[in-house]
Amino acid sequence: MKWYYLMILIPLCSCAVNPVSGEREFMLVSEEQEVSIGKEAAPSLKWEFGGPYEDRDLEAYLDSIVKDLWNNSERPDLPVEFHIQNTSLPNAFALPGYVAITRGLLSDMENEAQFAAVMGHEIGHVMARHTAQRISRMQMQQLGIAIGSAALQGKKGSDALLAIGAMGSSLLLLKYDRDQEIQADRLGVKYMSALGYEPHEALSAHKVLEGSVDNYLKRLGKTRGEDSFISNLLSTHPRAEVRLSEIQDMIDQLPPYSVKSDGRFANKFQTETRKINEVNKFYHIYDKAEQDYRNKKYAEAEKGLQEAIKLNSSQAPFHNLYGFIKLQQKNYEEADKAFSRALEINPGYQPSIYGKGLTYHYKGNYEKAVLEFKKSLAEFPGHAQTHYGLGKTYYLMNQYADAIPYLANFAQAAPQHPEIHGLLGICLDKTNESASAVVEYKNQLQIAPDTELGQHAKQRLAVLEPVQK
Repeated sequence: MKWYYLMILIPLCSCAVNPVSGEREFMLVSEEQEVSIGKEAAPSLKWEFGGPYEDRDLEAYLDSIVKDLWNNSERPDLPVEFHIQNTSLPNAFALPGYVAITRGLLSDMENEAQFAAVMGHEIGHVMARHTAQRISRMQMQQLGIAIGSAALQGKKGSDALLAIGAMGSSLLLLKYDRDQEIQADRLGVKYMSALGYEPHEALSAHKVLEGSVDNYLKRLGKTRGEDSFISNLLSTHPRAEVRLSEIQDMIDQLPPYSVKSDGRFANKFQTETRKINEVNKFYHIYDKAEQDYRNKKYAEAEKGLQEAIKLNSSQAPFHNLYGFIKLQQKNYEEADKAFSRALEINPGYQPSIYGKGLTYHYKGNYEKAVLEFKKSLAEFPGHAQTHYGLGKTYYLMNQYADAIPYLANFAQAAPQHPEIHGLLGICLDKTNESASAVVEYKNQLQIAPDTELGQHAKQRLAVLEPVQK
């Protein structure tokens, strides 16, 4: 790509009128591209935050509130779907086409107006094009690097700059700056008051969020500074007392509004959310078991899961985690039973589809492993572990060309993994891509030179490098 082309490209696509402020602003992402990005990210986002919580009646009730907020916003013609994410992590987020709240946060809410305030805030981020603004800034950073290199040669500029798959879809939800957070607060108050909700419930909603975060971390024995995701999520949020003061100022500045009924609708909300509130208590036990599993305390994790399953056996994640414990214990038959039980409850439950793929992989049934891993990727295209599982399975089947794209995807997601570069190097070597194999073998030597793959990399470099010279 030549310099003059880049200089022409920027002015052609860098100006747009913000639908909220009405001001012209720097923007490299069109509305059509913004919608496409949301659509592309949605399948992975769904599973990065626990997968769907299955309660159609509750989701339909909450969806109607979200749709009312959306239809009273600045860009009501954008597509939208609402989902409840099945995780205890207190969070809510929105992209063009996808609005979600987690089970953990929803279960701590007291009334419909609080829900409307949180959803209005997240919808405000979309309407003010905050995600598009961040992507535009990232593009400019990438563009500055690309000008002096051949990285974009042979590619369409828009395709190269909008290749967000490598970012990780959850990155799109993080790091709104302080001005964006304040603007989203202002829009959320505006949207909810226009629908007849008591806008002062935006204050209580913020207090609920703060309490929900603290209680979640307390149950896990952590503080905010110890949890990297929570710290990252809240790092640009104004301090609680400052934010409450600012929200109060926003309410005071609202044009005249009328409140419907009491403006809170607590009775209906509590009736509709009673079941999820009860289920959420069982997940407190599951969360501790999951933490024990991550800390390799498998006996404690199994004990906790047995208690959770005894209290409520209809939750796919409970059986799924039990399956992964059994995989760690190399009890593949019990693992398969647990994953199958999870899939009986929720046939599309991606973690258990992936788990069945691992079970077949470890048992040496590679053909069935490939089928399950492909099903897993169909549900969760960005799942790095499935890419690795599929790539390594193809490697073990000596199908080196088939293995390369999956191993390469995982190498991009986990470049410090101790064996990924060695495996990728072998596959490239076997398919006569010597130059690329040399690069991967060198990467393997930098990361894990003393392993069997490291020794193999050293031996092959001694052969391949003299030939290249």
